[in-house]
Amino acid sequence: MKLVILMMALITVSSGISQVKKEDPISFNGYVDSIPDHQKFIVVNEVRIFIIPSTQIGDAKGRTLGIEDLKIRSSVMVEGFKKLDGIFAAKITLLRKPKTKP
Repeated sequence: MKLVILMMALITVSSGISQVKKEDPISFNGYVDSIPDHQKFIVVNEVRIFIIPSTQIGDAKGRTLGIEDLKIRSSVMVEGFKKLDGIFAAKITLLRKPKTKP
């Protein structure tokens, strides 16, 4: 009898855990709207993109870049995970730098 109760408890707990919503992966292209001085996040298409220590920043040719290489109006592709408090970037790819006026 104790074994049956234990098994029922484990089934109930494990099915409850599997229903917990995980991070949703997201990928989109857009333009950098702003880069605050503290550089903990950037804003792309009016969405806050958090920069975390594991965020990879690079260009379309595969070269590694830093956040300082991103400029306002740069075209970027963002890959990351959507959480309750925003999007946490796994990878940001610089697609095109903003055009400079002569």
